Amino acid sequence: MVRWVEDIGKFLRIWIDGYDAFAEPTDPTVFADAYQKFFERDRIFYLGLSEDELATYAKEQLQVQQLHPLALTLLFDGLNTGAEEQQNLLRKAKFMLNLAMAETASFSFQDYQYLAMIDNKLNTP
Repeated sequence: MVRWVEDIGKFLRIWIDGYDAFAEPTDPTVFADAYQKFFERDRIFYLGLSEDELATYAKEQLQVQQLHPLALTLLFDGLNTGAEEQQNLLRKAKFMLNLAMAETASFSFQDYQYLAMIDNKLNTP
């Protein structure tokens, strides 16, 4: 499990460091590979889940340590995709960040920045 956390941490740091709000969207296969590698599910699986289904999945099939990495994967995938999918992914990222904070009783100021960024994107026409 520790190795998994280290691997996802490295992957997300590369993602975050490479993220540029003015860049063209990244190749979606990068994100598809991340979902498969770290969560053993296809990207389409997450796109099709309702919020209730996502909550059930998170509580029954993921370990608590996986909630925050999944939230960040959804967030950065959403920031690098088209408008319709972006809304879907960002709503799920927000939900997962809140769930991760509630389940772990842990938060960082960066998480609140992410939530503010998501709210800004969701409220921008």
